[in-house]
Amino acid sequence: MKRLGPTLLLLAAAAIPASAQDPRPETIEGYIVTAEIQAIAPEIRSSAKAAPEAQALTGALRTVAKLTSRFTLASDISRQEIVSGDFIVPAGTLALHKAGDRFYVLADPNAKTYVIMDAADLITALEGGAGIVNTAYDAKVVHTDERKTILGFPAKKSLVTVSYASSIPFENTHMLVQQQNEIEIWHTAHLVSGAALDHLFFKFQQDRTGTVRKAVAADIGFPLEVRFVISQKGAKKGAPPQPGSFHMLVSEVKLEKKLETSLFNVPPKGYRRLERNPYFAGALAK
Repeated sequence: MKRLGPTLLLLAAAAIPASAQDPRPETIEGYIVTAEIQAIAPEIRSSAKAAPEAQALTGALRTVAKLTSRFTLASDISRQEIVSGDFIVPAGTLALHKAGDRFYVLADPNAKTYVIMDAADLITALEGGAGIVNTAYDAKVVHTDERKTILGFPAKKSLVTVSYASSIPFENTHMLVQQQNEIEIWHTAHLVSGAALDHLFFKFQQDRTGTVRKAVAADIGFPLEVRFVISQKGAKKGAPPQPGSFHMLVSEVKLEKKLETSLFNVPPKGYRRLERNPYFAGALAK
């Protein structure tokens, strides 16, 4: 019997009525969070053979990309709405995801269509291209004595350092480069969401040991403000550097006692699947 691939399994599961897949309640408690995001990686590059998603992402990050998003969060599931910005997907686009899953669903509420996006292609782009193998992940969390109030929530500042070794193709060989991510995060214990941390630490999904996920889950609460600074050590002369930075600031948090679970349907009910991703194809044509 032929085995179903991951995408087909996702679609097969989505085709089963919700009552048969998951006896979820009609409503669930969660949050609606608005965040301002800014990112740049001026030297990032992708190969001509890279997936369209990867090529579009690397192109957008060569200059400062700004984005306002509204996240509906419930436990480990999320629904992200692009409110405004100059990124590669237009305002109104929805992104549906379950924490830890490889696949995202991008949906257009106006056209009632959706596409399935493989996160592996985007992670490959963020790491510098195909053929890069990351190993030896290490994550350290240091809590500072700094405190402040953000949106009425008491928050503390912690420093997270994530390092790993990247084996990068270069000319006719491979070179070993030490990647280091310095993350300053203001977080609160008064809010809880695994989905929020999953979004922020998306780029470390290649860590098969779970080292980063375990360190963050144990020591970091709900993120209210985050700064990433990414650097490299040990790159040979002429090798393409991949430094960059990322900043996220939560501007609004609303606790919702009764979020409709239908908001998180994957795929959204009544939507038609597209085989070709229209968002990233449009970005490449610009």
